[in-house]
Amino acid sequence: MSALLSRIHEQYSKWSPRSAELGKEARAVFPGGDTRMSAHYGPYPLFMESASGARLIDVDGHELVDFMNNFTALIHGHAHPDVVKAVSEQMLRGSAHAAPTMSQIELARLIQQRVPSIEQLRFTASGSEATLMTLRCARAFTGRDVVMKMEGGYHGSYELAEASLVPIPGQAGPPEAPAILPIDASNSASLFDDVVICPYNDPEAARNLIAKHADRLAAVIVEPVLGSLGMVPATREFLQTLREATAAHDVLLVFDEVITFRLGLGGAQSEHGIVPDLTALGKIIGGGLPIGAFGGREELLRVFHPDERQPVMHSSTFSGNAVSMAAGLAAMERVDASVIDHIGRLGDRLRAGFDRVFERVGVRGCATGAGSLTNLHFKRGNISNSRDTLAGIIAAGPVSAALHLTMLERGVFSASRHMYCASSAMQESDVDLAIDALEDALEHLLPDLREEAPQLLA
Repeated sequence: MSALLSRIHEQYSKWSPRSAELGKEARAVFPGGDTRMSAHYGPYPLFMESASGARLIDVDGHELVDFMNNFTALIHGHAHPDVVKAVSEQMLRGSAHAAPTMSQIELARLIQQRVPSIEQLRFTASGSEATLMTLRCARAFTGRDVVMKMEGGYHGSYELAEASLVPIPGQAGPPEAPAILPIDASNSASLFDDVVICPYNDPEAARNLIAKHADRLAAVIVEPVLGSLGMVPATREFLQTLREATAAHDVLLVFDEVITFRLGLGGAQSEHGIVPDLTALGKIIGGGLPIGAFGGREELLRVFHPDERQPVMHSSTFSGNAVSMAAGLAAMERVDASVIDHIGRLGDRLRAGFDRVFERVGVRGCATGAGSLTNLHFKRGNISNSRDTLAGIIAAGPVSAALHLTMLERGVFSASRHMYCASSAMQESDVDLAIDALEDALEHLLPDLREEAPQLLA
């Protein structure tokens, strides 16, 4: 461990002693104290006591502004009164019935009305399940097996979705034709037969790869904003190329809008004016409870119709459960154009402020994102794909983790990969607090940067 990170860990442990104690208890029951990899960070994550609106209270009594919002799921922040009321009332009527409810139809209609490309849909228990079922739908409908996904794209916790999530230098292959990389030792060798990897934001490469593999391709799946590796927006040209090339070769285009549905009332597809064949949703449509959904043209969803000779199997114990439906409907009914505009302006203010701080302090860094979604990078210049993001992560080394912990101590809660998102519970003062915290944190770390990471200094 670097001297910098060792010092920051010691400082963090003194600041959060109760979380440190619980971290030790967690390691006795979870491997490494971790039961959710994305929410874990060293030396231990903060344990939370309560949350309301845009604020979290940890077990040591610290108040933090929540810029993570459970990885973008909480568009209204925590414990919104209308969501709490809806969930409380539904719990008294039962949480999961193994039977349809009117609330399923109501939430489905709301989504259907806002997303013209979704003629019919099905609910799932998670975003991972939603993206998985779009691909099974595509395979069943087209009779083909192969899926093309983007290098650095994350679509959930299953093998195909995690292929080439991290473009490891020396293994990732040429930028125009990325290699297929397993995420870990659990991936099977057959993974390499079922997936094609496409560079993100490279229209020419995408067009060529779709044409080359068209006879085997069932679908192309893409995030309109590359989420887990940097909140990098897709260009409209890139998304339009995917639409045109897939249509030309009868390949289905899938938009993974699990994260990006908060960018517009109809998601990122409505903002770009592009109509995918299938769409996966999650996060904000559940009001803070587990949920996912997928939908598209009626003829595509027909493969799940119970009257089909051999319908595609989709059975999920908590899919469409009454409590998630109640919470989701209450939350989504309160998402209107003014909410989207408000959180989008907060995101713009946050990115602009972060950029000013990097420039003022003299550290190589910038903020990317779209609307309410933001990510910090220890890199300047154009960041257009996952390789650009990874270059900044590698350059930062231990400084990245040190900054995250230092920001926590200054009352700013974000993902350890420096992902931030805004909620409707936030105000400009919350954003300004984060901007000021970044400046103070970088200045606090500046002597260490001069010593251990001079490559990060402008």
